[in-house]
Amino acid sequence: MEVSSFESGLAGMVTDAKLTVLEVPDYNLIANKNPKGSYDRRTRENLYWIIEKLRVDPKMLSTLERRLLEKFGNANFAGLEEKEKKIKLEVARYRLSRGVKRSLKLAATSCSLLMVAGWMVYQFGVNSETRQQIDMAYYAGLERLGLVSEKNLDSIRENLTVTSLKLEETQKNNAELSQRIEQMILNNQVAENFQHILKQIYLDPRTKYVKRKGKVLLNFNGREMASYKSDPDLWYILGTIETGGIRVYYDNQKILEIDAIFGRLREETPVGEYRIVNKVFKPTWYKKETKDGKTRVRAIPFGHQEHDIGRWWLGLKKVGSSVRSSYGIHGVNVQKANDFYKKNFDWRNGSAGCPNIESWYLQFLANVVPVGAHVNIVQKDKWKKEDRVNPPSAA
Repeated sequence: MEVSSFESGLAGMVTDAKLTVLEVPDYNLIANKNPKGSYDRRTRENLYWIIEKLRVDPKMLSTLERRLLEKFGNANFAGLEEKEKKIKLEVARYRLSRGVKRSLKLAATSCSLLMVAGWMVYQFGVNSETRQQIDMAYYAGLERLGLVSEKNLDSIRENLTVTSLKLEETQKNNAELSQRIEQMILNNQVAENFQHILKQIYLDPRTKYVKRKGKVLLNFNGREMASYKSDPDLWYILGTIETGGIRVYYDNQKILEIDAIFGRLREETPVGEYRIVNKVFKPTWYKKETKDGKTRVRAIPFGHQEHDIGRWWLGLKKVGSSVRSSYGIHGVNVQKANDFYKKNFDWRNGSAGCPNIESWYLQFLANVVPVGAHVNIVQKDKWKKEDRVNPPSAA
């Protein structure tokens, strides 16, 4: 309990005329003290002596002195030594607590590092056969603890065996793919097998598209397969509606000829010259729908089961037009691969107007074809002839 502001003011200007029992030094000593405060022994003795003076004859007290008696009548001053002991105890407890917490953190960090190291060794330091033995030992331990039944253990053994065989097959296929591609690079045969390669390495973590000084490098497993300059004028994409195909040219050489889906009846893809104006990864699909006679546009995010435009959107804008069109080259739902061929070869079931291509080719184009590249959509070829596929230029 602190002295009031009124009392604080009087404490600074009190005179003998306002006191009847106490002297001014006594009043100044006690006036701003706390009845439950902590003070040294000598100060406590002086304060208790002043309080006793006030209790001798309350009727003789002045107004200020009566207020002091009301405030300090039940005073219980604490020893400053005890407070210092408590402070020291709290400091020691805090330091101990910090030490324990630090030790626990170090222990938790050490355990985490050991677990991560064990997992890394398990994943990358041992072969599939050894991993299978480790898994069997782990589940056998669970069985001894009664955490898994013999029947479940047999099922786990079977699943682990199947998984191990699949893993070995995958590793074998990956090794064979790497060997084939390396051999193609050495023999300069990448171009003849380029479309097959793009499908094989689609979303393979060993496939890297590296941007470097105005170029994009296509690397696989650390080996450079092709290199392309990011100059829009070097690129040309031709889509032919009649044959359902798209040809991709780089530096006047054809590097890809792929199947494509164009617009179905009454939603035909507009012919004309375009430029690629943007590239969007994992785009939202704005699907036009008609319900109860009303047409609306529904936003379908990437990853939704109804999302049907693939991982990339290459937005198109007609040359000479100030308005960006709603058309773009995009992919298809990879879960509906058969629908691609059905749409492609059945004109009644084509796209809503956008050119569609398969995801592995779109992945390649989205990474290497720059914004501003020229795209031409025609109804049919001006002439028909077999074009020889040239190797991807190493710029």
